[in-house]
Amino acid sequence: MMNIKESVLAGVIPENLRILDAHAHLGEGEQGGLYIRTLPVAESLRLSKKVGVDAIVASSLKALYGNVLAGNERMLEFTRQFPGYVYMQYFYHPHYHDQCIAQMEGIRSDPAFVGVKIHPRETGTTIAGKDYDKLYEYCLEHDILVSCHTWQTESSHNNPADFKQALERFPELKLQLCHMGGTYRGCMDSVELANAYENVYLDLNGSLYSRIWLEELVKLAPLDRFIFSTDQTFNDPRILIGRVLLSDLTDEQKQMILCDNFEKAIGRKLVSK
Repeated sequence: MMNIKESVLAGVIPENLRILDAHAHLGEGEQGGLYIRTLPVAESLRLSKKVGVDAIVASSLKALYGNVLAGNERMLEFTRQFPGYVYMQYFYHPHYHDQCIAQMEGIRSDPAFVGVKIHPRETGTTIAGKDYDKLYEYCLEHDILVSCHTWQTESSHNNPADFKQALERFPELKLQLCHMGGTYRGCMDSVELANAYENVYLDLNGSLYSRIWLEELVKLAPLDRFIFSTDQTFNDPRILIGRVLLSDLTDEQKQMILCDNFEKAIGRKLVSK
């Protein structure tokens, strides 16, 4: 019987393999801040399904680019259009805390809701200060995972090392470090946090830029902290999924990274196979 790598090299993704994209973005062709015209939602999902993704957890591009409440409402509509395939991370903007919390109160009991997404650079805020403390208190109260864009060179906003201060105040916070800081230094700082705090999870898609082989990267922190994601629409999902499927990790390790670890983080099963 072929293992996962052998099967994929033969052109087949094993039917019993569960794949969950834990960090994606969905929109309707918006012009993004990176001069990227985002794909319509149906095209994004077509690409994901083609490479074997069984479900995606996404935040709203409309919310990311400034229309927070309407964007989150539209994201919820996407989960209705694609039930059991699209799940929602609520995009939170600290400048509109009361409005966001009020809207989230009406959403968080929905089965499609799985967490909160923050992006300090796009909201003109910072990880280093206390801009998100009220959100962290809310998420701790309701056992909600916080997913944060991190990039070490965006030091005034998104340097993962700056999370140390927040985690000292909120050591039990469930935190997904998206991109693992995006550079070698950012990756190492993210690993340090994961080793110090048991609820810190490492989002693999940006680790590509650290130039560390995946087989070596997973030795640096507990395996159950590594989470697969693609950052679709900004990245081609084929690159990131290939990095895991064609690695020399064991099949058990791959299944943990591709789905099990994120489900453990949020405390529920999203992909049933």
